[in-house]
Amino acid sequence: MSVNTTKDAVDILTSSWPQKEGNAYTNAIQICADVAAGIATPDQAREAFIGAAREANVPIEISLAL
Repeated sequence: MSVNTTKDAVDILTSSWPQKEGNAYTNAIQICADVAAGIATPDQAREAFIGAAREANVPIEISLAL
């Protein structure tokens, strides 16, 4: 599974996330909504999603697009 956009992140967080609670999870949902509203950046959403993954012990592989 790959996450390429904040919409992808929200879809995963709300549909198949194993732990739908916790500070990092709530923060990731909020930051993704803030990106859609134009008040946060995709980079902030990426960091928040990574934090939520760590909080839920979801293994992630981070790649940087050049």
